[in-house]
Formats: sequence, C-alpha cells, structure tokens
Amino acid sequence: MLLAGLLLLLLAVQCHGWLSPNVLQHPTRLRQSSSSYEEPDNQFGNQNYWDKTYTQEKEFSWYCGWSEELEPFFTELVPDASAKVLIPGIGNDGCIRDMFDAGYTHLTAFDYAPEGVECAKRLFGSSRLKLMDDMRVADARSLPYDNEAYDAVLDKGTLDSIYLSGGADKELAGKYLGMAVKELARVLKRGGIAFCVTAACVDAVQESFDECNEEERCWKQIRDGSIHMTDDGYTSNNIDATMLVWERI
Repeated sequence: MLLAGLLLLLLAVQCHGWLSPNVLQHPTRLRQSSSSYEEPDNQFGNQNYWDKTYTQEKEFSWYCGWSEELEPFFTELVPDASAKVLIPGIGNDGCIRDMFDAGYTHLTAFDYAPEGVECAKRLFGSSRLKLMDDMRVADARSLPYDNEAYDAVLDKGTLDSIYLSGGADKELAGKYLGMAVKELARVLKRGGIAFCVTAACVDAVQESFDECNEEERCWKQIRDGSIHMTDDGYTSNNIDATMLVWERI
C-alpha cells in the first residue's frame, strides 16, 4: 500500500500541478499509458515503469472493487452478463477477475505493459483464461479490434493515465486521450456503453468526449459524475472516484 500512496502523490501533481482537497479525498491510482508515438517526458508513458509497478504489486483494485461497489452501477446499464465487454489497462486489477466470476465472462482485456498482461493472467488463472475472449498487449490509441465489436467498455483509470502520459505538454496529452476516445467510439456497437471510472483527470476525460462529439456526433452522456442512486439503493458517492458514462450513438 506504500506504493499506492506514492503513486497517488505523483499522479495528482502530474494532472493538477498541486494536491487539491478533492484528490486527497478520493484516493486514486492510474495505470495504462502510451508512448509508442513520441518519447514521453514522464514515467507514466513508460512501459518499463509499469512493468516494474506490476512486478512489485500483484493485485490492487483500481479506484474500487466489484461487489457492492462498481457492480450495481455497471449492471444497471449493462444487465446482460453475456455482453462482450472491453477492458482497457487490465494490469493487476482484481476487480475485473471478480467481475468475471459474477458472470461477465465475455471479456476482452489488454494492457500497454507486457507485465500488466502477465500479472492479469496470473490473477485470472488458466481456467478463467480459457473462457475469456482475449487478453493481450495493446495500445489504446490504436486498438487491434474490429469496428463495432463490443457491447460495452469498462475503463478504470486507463484514460486518466493516457492523458498523464503526455506529461507537461497538455496539447500532446489531449491528443493522446482524444485518440483513445475515438478508438472506443470505433470498436463500440451503436447503443454500447462506455463506462469510465476516473479521478485524477475527470475534466480532461469529459472534455475529450465532448471534443469527439464536436467532430462527429457519436456519444450521448448518461452519467455526468453527479451523485446517482440505483433502484435498489446504492449511491455513487460510496465510490472514491467519478463515474462518467456515455452511450454510443
């Protein structure tokens, strides 16, 4: 958990330049980033950094766990457990394994860091991996998947980390993030759900989806980060992050 705390401080400074009360109130760790286009000026865009991180910490539920945390909000919007769900930046997130055990077995998962994929394979074990659709190393800015292949995407901090991979160059950071959001639009089916759990870079993620809509109307926002209560009484303020959700139109 010491590593988690150190990452929190680094990420907050990278995205905000200061430690806001909101960041301290909502602990976060971010993971996937991308560096195959330009050399990153910070560690979050470096594969070796993430490989080392995943080697040191074998399991961590990024932002939140599954049962009674993320589950009621995701299942409310994606109730069909047979849905094909894309998981960016799977890494060492035990939440996704628990999601699989809850019945969402048609998962396609990837991570930018090779060690992130190996870590996820160890977490899932051979029996689960046989039932999964796919798990591989991939770059969120240029996905190796077909158009309109997925019913939903569950992002837990990956878009935040992609933005942070731009370092001090906010124009570059926005470019990287915009590329990833456009790729999500490409691989999602019409009516599909992009479910984003974010904390350090909420505004940047929101702006990137808005900008994508300005170029081509492809997203309808259905969760804007405000407090939401499910029909069975779960409230979103119990999650130490912000939930932003769009429908692909």
